[in-house]
Amino acid sequence: MVGGGEHSFLDLLSHLPAAWKPVAIVPHEGELNARLRGNRIETHVIPLPAIRPWLVYHILSCLGRCFIVCRKYRPALIYANGSRAAFYGGLVGRLLGLPVIWHCRVAAPDFYFDRMLQFLCTRIVVNSSATGKRFGPRDRSDIQVIYNGLDLSWLKDGTVPRANLAGEDWKVLLVVGRVSKWKRHDLALAAFEEIARFDPKVHLVCLGAKDQGEQKWWDKLQEQTRNSTFSDRVHWIGQVEDVRPWLKTASILILPSENEPFGRVLVEAMACGVPVVATRGGGVPEIVREGRDGLLVATGKTGEIASAVKTILNDESLRDRIGQAAIKRAEFFSLDKHVAGMTRLFEETVGLKPDE
Repeated sequence: MVGGGEHSFLDLLSHLPAAWKPVAIVPHEGELNARLRGNRIETHVIPLPAIRPWLVYHILSCLGRCFIVCRKYRPALIYANGSRAAFYGGLVGRLLGLPVIWHCRVAAPDFYFDRMLQFLCTRIVVNSSATGKRFGPRDRSDIQVIYNGLDLSWLKDGTVPRANLAGEDWKVLLVVGRVSKWKRHDLALAAFEEIARFDPKVHLVCLGAKDQGEQKWWDKLQEQTRNSTFSDRVHWIGQVEDVRPWLKTASILILPSENEPFGRVLVEAMACGVPVVATRGGGVPEIVREGRDGLLVATGKTGEIASAVKTILNDESLRDRIGQAAIKRAEFFSLDKHVAGMTRLFEETVGLKPDE
């Protein structure tokens, strides 16, 4: 499954300056591996088993294979996209005397594992200050915030058509994200129920694959949809290769997540001039400035989501003002700026020993 973190990883490796030649270790054959190879990045498939005592044989096997790859290429540094990759990369880095950067993209802490990774890794970079709060106050001074970046020119391509599944008169409320419990699609559904009573043209469109590990949650959402008075105006589209036609069609993007570490989809919508209504948790307030480039609501408050959506729908001048401000705000999260920040970090880290 390719989520926001994998998209950012792929974008970074595909746009590094020519002086940096990445060689990627990926845990599976699949979409991410295919996309990396499609961008002419050399890959090696090595499964990264969970850190469990009963998997010690597989853990040692993985370490051995990663060690062989790194000894062969003798990289300037090891860049670990996630905590499990940081564990394996950190151990190999220690063995070979290579600096290791852990890119932490998840806000939920794991106290003992985090301590281990902090010992193994040379540098830690996070995708938002909210994610940085995963670590203790004493640790944060050594942690660098580099926001994810997006290819804004790709998002702003004026030749992209509207989504052909949407009616010309639809007012599309768009939700984009994997259908996992913490994404809180149930709140979007409940808010839509209230909004739809006042506007017969409003439709709720949900883009994103269902989480295969949360079948019961998917079933609950489908039941909630069937029981809706306006079920004929709720559309579960699933995963799409290109989100731009729906962004071009959307009237508002809703992000009801509980604790979004960054919120890539917010920047995507804002770059297209789509007003956003998002919960105030996690890294969202670092992207959306309340009342300027979007509206923020309290986490878990269906009524606030519905009220904010209706405010934007009913005030054309507000909608236009927020949309224009959002386009300018999205420039702060450009891919060029992200790559430049990560490249500087790489250059600063090269030559450091793992315990410096």
